[in-house]
Amino acid sequence: MTKLLYNRPFCRIYYHADLQCIHLDWEGYAFSEQFREACDASLQALKEYHVSKMIADNTKAKVVGTKDQNWMQEDWFPRAFAVGFRMSAVVVAEDIFRDISVKNIVNRINNQQFEVQYFTTLEAAKGWVAPLGSPKDAQRV
Repeated sequence: MTKLLYNRPFCRIYYHADLQCIHLDWEGYAFSEQFREACDASLQALKEYHVSKMIADNTKAKVVGTKDQNWMQEDWFPRAFAVGFRMSAVVVAEDIFRDISVKNIVNRINNQQFEVQYFTTLEAAKGWVAPLGSPKDAQRV
């Protein structure tokens, strides 16, 4: 079962009961306030559904600004780790600048707290986060 939790032009957030994860589907550019609103909505979903995994589909997303990258590192990630966030599958962006900005955020985080993998397709990311899935089943980048 998949449930739509958040629906805006720049981001949709789903809960996948079969995968026990939250899925963000980014599209286009999100202004700082919109970006933070969506990120906080995903955090609320992590808490509400008591899950530790997230998929971020950045295929159609645009760059994340430096201020928002810093906010993610200093504010959002500590709150996410506090509610149990431990695993992230990132589907890489077509926009190279978005891809670089996401990797900048992740590279500045203590990777002892969570595991992140990058994928070229949503299906591969879903396979990795699936309860019975394993990293060898996915196409990593």
